[in-house]
Amino acid sequence: MKRLLAFLLVCLMLLPLVACKNDKKTEPSDNNNTVDEENRVHLVVLAGQSGARGKALVNDLSEEDKEANIDVDILADGLPMGDLVNIPGIDESKSIDVLETGYGDYPSEFGPELGMGQTMASVYPKFDAEYKSVIVKYTASGSTFTDHWYSSSAINDSEVASYLNFDQVGETEKGEQTGPLTKNLYSLVEKAIADLTELGYEVVIDGMAFVHGEQDAKFDDNMAIYEKTLTYFINDFRAYFNDADMPVVVTEALTNSAKYSNTLRAIQENVAKNMTNVSFVETSDLYTNTFEPWHFGAESNMILGNRIAAEILSYNETRVVETIDTPAVSVPLGVKIDLPKYVEATFTNLYSSCVKVEEYSEYDCNTAGLQTVNAKIKTADGIKEYPFLVNVVENHPYVDGNLTEYTSSKKLELPNGLGEVYIVNSNSGLYVAAKISDSEIWTDGENWKKGDMGQKGNNDDFIIYLTEGDIASRTTICLSAANLLRVYNKGLSLDSDDIKLEYGNLVYNKKISNFAFHVTTSGLMNCGESEGLVLELYISYADLGVKNPEDIMLCFNYNNVSSVDGVKSNADNYLVKGDLTEKAEENIGSYFSISELVN
Repeated sequence: MKRLLAFLLVCLMLLPLVACKNDKKTEPSDNNNTVDEENRVHLVVLAGQSGARGKALVNDLSEEDKEANIDVDILADGLPMGDLVNIPGIDESKSIDVLETGYGDYPSEFGPELGMGQTMASVYPKFDAEYKSVIVKYTASGSTFTDHWYSSSAINDSEVASYLNFDQVGETEKGEQTGPLTKNLYSLVEKAIADLTELGYEVVIDGMAFVHGEQDAKFDDNMAIYEKTLTYFINDFRAYFNDADMPVVVTEALTNSAKYSNTLRAIQENVAKNMTNVSFVETSDLYTNTFEPWHFGAESNMILGNRIAAEILSYNETRVVETIDTPAVSVPLGVKIDLPKYVEATFTNLYSSCVKVEEYSEYDCNTAGLQTVNAKIKTADGIKEYPFLVNVVENHPYVDGNLTEYTSSKKLELPNGLGEVYIVNSNSGLYVAAKISDSEIWTDGENWKKGDMGQKGNNDDFIIYLTEGDIASRTTICLSAANLLRVYNKGLSLDSDDIKLEYGNLVYNKKISNFAFHVTTSGLMNCGESEGLVLELYISYADLGVKNPEDIMLCFNYNNVSSVDGVKSNADNYLVKGDLTEKAEENIGSYFSISELVN
């Protein structure tokens, strides 16, 4: 609706723009300033694994986000994981069409393209043009560099080539040898250029985004060459399309569930730091689907897409910000935190979308209350400053995985030297943080055919039991090392069968909405070479149905998973009042009052 209103309002103010249909080209321009904007179409390329292909559910979108994007189009092709055994060329019957839902791994799913389109619309509103910007999306679930995405430079590097699978090697239109998916990506971009050129448009590629890595992070050989293959992939894509400075976005891998998840994230960030015009989009504040630990959920996928487009389009910013629409950000008293890198803005063209903040002015973390800082944002008129509100609040930790603000809180010791727990009781909700010393962290225990995704007993789990005195109606809150939050209906026990857990999970069933959590693992997962775990959670009392926060009582358990010869076992490590070590949550005497847990 916002896009439609903006479109109608701007049309009243501007004369019609007529797209000329002359001077055909066969390749994109390598200089955004050499083409008449009135006759230009901008391409943004999206490639990668299932994270790019999209596993978020369309049904989880708001009604507004389900609407077709009247300003942005898409040309999409790709493969589900099962088709990787015999990869065909691109589907030549595919055509450029309006951007809407249905371009995920299945029609009921979607990827970052919808969020990308929101931001692209604010830069390239169509008005009366047939095409203005197009997302070219080629993706394949479960694909890897070693088998599918390697580029010509990787083949020419003998050390890297020794790891590659050449069973389905492809040959591009320019005669280069590449992996089969890289060849198809080039072909789909070439098709978009040819189709638009045939209509008389000039075409430029604004940039490319690569959402990739989780499948590679499962395997030793794949990770041995990942940094080189990613660098080669970016350089070769730029060279193929004649733009050595093309903006490229590499997105941070989301999952904790692969052996090398942390190694992968470090490589992705390092590649971005060491290459010109390559941006690293952080995702640690985003969430997986509520039912599995591998893919972005609906809201997070929209945010991811907005960030991708904001990064790419910031290299040639044409908008002017009117106002920043983001509400005041609450931050902890006494501890400086990093303010949001992206904010929602309204522009002078009447559109609203995500925009990148280049820098903030300082705020005083030791003075409580509202403060105004300056957010520096790149616009068509250069870097401009806009007011941004910061609310410095006592007893209000910031959920980012950094536990500095808990240093003055009471420290509770987990048994067996497993770490420490901190509690903060705010007016609106409960904060719980924990540092876990566990050298064998398990995060790969999901089961896609089992109720509640098989999390119970298969991944290390930090468990919070909460009651207002009635032990039979306790609430069970689980935050797993696999980065999944589960909150179970009052009175529902973890001993219940999996179907009951699935239908009693308030997160899965979208019965709670005011929460934030952050799970940070260190070292290698699922192999006995981990280096610990940091957990941080906020959940509102309103969502928990708490009537009087001063009456709540809590006890805790770290369910520690171990594996011997592939067989997993579980050990409960209760942090309780008293000495019960089994089913302590069923005894009211095991619970601490909230006053006993905070300073």
